[in-house]
Parts: sequence; structure tokens; C-alpha cells
Amino acid sequence: MVRILQKDSASSDRDGTMIRGFLVMERGLLEERVYPLEERLTIGRSPLNVVHLADPSVSRRHAALYSLGGKTIVEDLGSHNGTYVNGERVFKAVLKNGDSLRVGKVVLHYREEYSPDEEPTEATQEILRTTQELLQGSDDIAHVRISMGEAEGASLSHRSRRLSDTLSRIPIFAPLDEDTLAFAAQSARLLVFDRGRTVFRQGDRGNSLYVLLDGKVRVVTYDHEGRELQLAVIGENQFFGEMAFFSGRPRSATVQVMEESLLCELSFQVMGEVVRRVPQVRSILETFYKERLQDTEAKKRASGIVDRRKQPRLNERLPVSFSVVGSIPSQLRGRVFRSTSQDISQTGIRIKVQDRILMSLPAGCQLRLEIGLSQGWGLIKALGVLRNIVDGREGGDLGYLGIEFQEMASGHKTKLLNFIRGEALPQ
Repeated sequence: MVRILQKDSASSDRDGTMIRGFLVMERGLLEERVYPLEERLTIGRSPLNVVHLADPSVSRRHAALYSLGGKTIVEDLGSHNGTYVNGERVFKAVLKNGDSLRVGKVVLHYREEYSPDEEPTEATQEILRTTQELLQGSDDIAHVRISMGEAEGASLSHRSRRLSDTLSRIPIFAPLDEDTLAFAAQSARLLVFDRGRTVFRQGDRGNSLYVLLDGKVRVVTYDHEGRELQLAVIGENQFFGEMAFFSGRPRSATVQVMEESLLCELSFQVMGEVVRRVPQVRSILETFYKERLQDTEAKKRASGIVDRRKQPRLNERLPVSFSVVGSIPSQLRGRVFRSTSQDISQTGIRIKVQDRILMSLPAGCQLRLEIGLSQGWGLIKALGVLRNIVDGREGGDLGYLGIEFQEMASGHKTKLLNFIRGEALPQ
């Protein structure tokens, strides 16, 4: 889980200069993970630790750092593989600026910073800013353990220079000039996903393209019965997410993390600017997009997966009011039911059942629907036909009504299409 770092604790030298301690871990392109020393900084394999190290050589509660009498102390917490300072195993020791700290097989470094005031360092400010942005911008942040964004400013940081060098070796970014590479690197967000987590799900609204810098992910899709089909395994220096970038449609597949992975996230707005500056990137992306689309369709045909809806579904929880029309049982006449959607497409909607009486509706009956689109798009109305009723899954839902749109005003059709594609509201 993302942890917002508070202002670090500090000790004072005799001349009044503040001394702050930091624990630093170097890791590939992230360059550094900086952990300001708070009152007590714990290290271990358990995610409850401040420094969470998903390494089998690290104990669940391995070691702790804390301040005592103006000194920084490291204490082993009874770990299996021991705690080492500058190569020497210790149970408790005073740390000095520049000391090497090894827990299990993971090496960290202790650093001190001297400052005349109590303002957080630039590194701390950057972590605070980018972590807060992540918390504000994500509906499901539990899967993202570390996020390192780029601080604003004209100068290109060491991290951005290294990221620029890496991106230049990836085919879609090879044509980029130095300035555009720098723009992409400064605009990118680096994310670390733990094994078993999901980057995005089939049906989610697409808003970013991802470059896999380290690790491995798998791409899967599902049919209407929930059967899974693996489409691809993606490794280092490959990218994904371009299908939604070109089509404007919801995600066509789910991406799951197979091992701890470092991702470079580039928003579609950033990619749009990259394509504007270097049009050659569009043709390269289009080639990958077409090849992957053909491969996906071929694998679906080979496995016997058939999509019931011709249009992609958008996972969106929307308020829905509906009534059953036509020849219906007396207990349903005049009743207006209210629920939420599970997903929606241009041709239909799936609604959660919140009244058990609806589970007995006959297939083929008509429903008059009012659907509230989010993001300011307002209300749309439609006449639909019940195609199927599916029993509820885990989570306590009674079931779902699968409804196909039969009639809808042209203006409402356009509004729904623009909403699904994520278009901006007309001025």
C-alpha cells in the first residue's frame, strides 16, 4: 500500500544545524527509494513495515532504525539471515553517514543531510508530491507499492536522463529527438507493482500506455461465461495499452503482474503530444496495434471464445432506473426499480439485481430505462430487451440483468458513444 511520508525526524548538531537521516535503496531506473528516518523506521518482508522488501532472504520483521541521544541506531529484530553494517553482522549499532546496511541479501545505504532549517529536502518533497497525486488519482491504489514521479523544473534530473536513455532503446521511442525523449521522461510516472496484482482490467477506461522496464506481466481476456484466455506474456522493454489509445474504446484485455514489475506510465495526453512532435511514432504504434489485434482475434477463434456484444463493454457504475413494460405480472405493474450498472456498451447494459422478484423476469420482456451518465454527460433514455439473467458472483449480488438496447434517440446514442470513448463534453 502507498504510504505518505511525513516530515522526517531530525537531530541537532551543537551549532544548531539540523541533521536528518535517510535510508536509501538503489534500484535500477528508480535510482533511489528514499525513506526519511521517522521516530521508528522498520524493515521487513511484511507490508506493514515502512520499508517493505519482498525478498525471501528478508524476515517479516527484520530490523529497525530509530534515533537515540542524537544518534541513529540500527537494531536487528531477531532476523534469520542477520543485519550487517559495512559487512559486519550486528545486533545493535550506531550508524554513520555513508554506512552500508545489508538485511538478508538486500543492500541499503544510510545517509545524513545537514540543513539550517526544518523544511523537507527536495527528495522528500518529490515523494510527498507524487504519492499524494497517486492517492488522489487512483480508485484502487492498494496494488501500487511505490510511485516516483518527476519534480517540476526545467533541469533534467539524473533519473529522467537514465529513463530517457532506456526509452530510446525501445522501438516505439527510437525515432524521438532528445527534447521529445526528455519531455516523455519528465512526464512519466514510475510504478512498482507486486506479483499477483492487476494493472488494469478488461472493460476499464483507457488513459495510459505502459512500458515494462523490469519484470513480467500476462495479458488475458475473458468470454461472457468468465472463461480465461491468455493472449500474451510481456517482458522487459516491451509496452502495452496502445489498443485503447488508438480505438478510444475501453480496455480489451486484463493485464496481471507475474513477478514484481517496474512500469513506466505515459498518459494518453503525453503520448498524443509525442505523436504530434514525431508523427513517425504513430505509424510504429499502428503496426503493433494491428498485429496484436489480429493475433488476439486468431487466438479467440482458435479457443472458441465468442463475444456476445459486438461493442466493447465499459466497466462503469451508473445509476439506473427502469420499469418492465408489456404483459407483466400484476406485482410488477407501475413499479420503478433502481439499481446500478455493472458495465455498459453502445448496444447494451448489465444491471445489478437488487430485488429478488426480478430474477423471475422472462427473457425477451421489454424494459424502459433511464441511465445517468457520469462526468457531466447527463441522462439518457432507452427501450431495452432482457436477453439473460445471470446468478450473482462473489460479493453478495443477487444477479445481473443482461439488457440489449432496442430503441434510443439518435442524440442519446451519440452522447453514449462519446461517453464510452471518453470524449470531452461539448462546450
